[in-house]
Amino acid sequence: MRAARTLAFVRQKIALRNAGRCSAAVYRIFQRADGVAPSVRSVVLALVIAAALATAIGVIRVARQHEVLRLGFELSRRSEQLGRLHEARRQLDLELATLAAPDRIRRLATQLGMTPVSPDRIRVVARHMRAAQVAAPAGERMP
Repeated sequence: MRAARTLAFVRQKIALRNAGRCSAAVYRIFQRADGVAPSVRSVVLALVIAAALATAIGVIRVARQHEVLRLGFELSRRSEQLGRLHEARRQLDLELATLAAPDRIRRLATQLGMTPVSPDRIRVVARHMRAAQVAAPAGERMP
């Protein structure tokens, strides 16, 4: 029993001693054969540059994803607005068709005291002739 305790104690001491050498063991990786360690500055600098590049790439990706989401919301909002405008246009077309119905116009005209005109009194005026008559002086009449 005493031998087992002694063996455990020795192992614990060896483990504590090796723990203190752990950082030295890592540093030994960078040592040259002649025993002089090269500067670790270049390795640290390379790691810092790599971390900065990784961070920059991450920030750019997040910014692009944010822009895609913002544009998606904008597109959704515009699509809803377009739907509302189409519905308003449909309602206005329906209102125009209702207000321009010949039966309604005839009923309103009779309410205002207007009477139907005989077909021989109806004249069709072309657009370009009408514009010329409007441009002519008041005293002159176009044929």
